[in-house]
Amino acid sequence: MNKLRQLSGLQTGEHQLLRSVLPAAKRQRLQLLADKHLLGLNDPPIFIANQRSLGSSVLQRFHAAGVHCLLRAGEPWLRALLGERWLVLAGKVLVRRTWPLAEEDARILGHNASNLTWHQDSNPIHGSRPMVVLMAVLQDGAGAARPGLSVLEAPVSHFEGVFGYEGSRVERFESCMADRYGGLRVVTPVLNAGDLLIFDGLTFHRTYSCSSMEGHRDALLVRVVRPQDAEHFGAGPHLLVN
Repeated sequence: MNKLRQLSGLQTGEHQLLRSVLPAAKRQRLQLLADKHLLGLNDPPIFIANQRSLGSSVLQRFHAAGVHCLLRAGEPWLRALLGERWLVLAGKVLVRRTWPLAEEDARILGHNASNLTWHQDSNPIHGSRPMVVLMAVLQDGAGAARPGLSVLEAPVSHFEGVFGYEGSRVERFESCMADRYGGLRVVTPVLNAGDLLIFDGLTFHRTYSCSSMEGHRDALLVRVVRPQDAEHFGAGPHLLVN
């Protein structure tokens, strides 16, 4: 296991849950945006870097959304995994609405931008290079009364991909993981408004939802890498943090 990941206490397959990180004023502003733009299952997420209502520059827009609050809270893990300089990926800072769908309904929809099956947040180009994922929820009860996020507690050391709903790929993936690690260990933390979930970009995770949940879940998502890895994620403007 990578030494920096050991020092951070955040190995692949683990997560950190920090309470009350995103202030109410930031949540309310993001909630207004979500209620305006995220009205249906097929609506794309809100990319904060493009939201002119939040400021005249990408830095101002990130600040208005509360990205700095997440970075400040996650600093120990960011420094341990990435070093002293970080790159916040402009195309990966977004607000996503996730709907309370049953598994069979999600399979009919297919692999979509809201309800996702097992996947890693890295990509084939970035591969096994370090990434930190930060997710702050806007409402209470994510993972219980609202859709949440399930983490697969498996120490995966490289990028393996996204496992869509086509055919039996989910079942085959889970069977493979159970055979490889001696069981399928999945945890679904319950998050309330403002809580922050932190995990490694190689950690397999998926939407946790069912049709009996009371409503959707909105979340601010931020992904951070090392500055030298910018080319793995397309054009910016990315935010460099020293």
